[in-house]
Amino acid sequence: MKTFRKIGCLLLIAVLSFPCFAKKRINLEGKWDVTKSVILKQPIQAWVEDNNKDLLLEFSANLGTVEVTVINSAGEVVYKQSVEAQPSVVISLEEEVKEGDMLFIMCGENFINGKIN
Repeated sequence: MKTFRKIGCLLLIAVLSFPCFAKKRINLEGKWDVTKSVILKQPIQAWVEDNNKDLLLEFSANLGTVEVTVINSAGEVVYKQSVEAQPSVVISLEEEVKEGDMLFIMCGENFINGKIN
């Protein structure tokens, strides 16, 4: 009986601690011109880590160099830099992003944006 109780407690602790390592998805809007596929799907997915200082970008296509900009709710640029579109890019921000901040990703005529929730 004690063994089942210990296993139950360990499972409960594991379940409760798991969400602290989660990441929040950023829904991106806009159109990214992809001509290789019949099904148009945005080639970029974005998440902000729970510490609100790390931005994770995943690229499903080789887009070359893209410009990533984060603007806070006051309209000030928090982060702006060109990055090479690799399958997974982690951007460490100097300042913590907050709810309502905006993420912009641009490359030539292509432009998508998302609100950080």
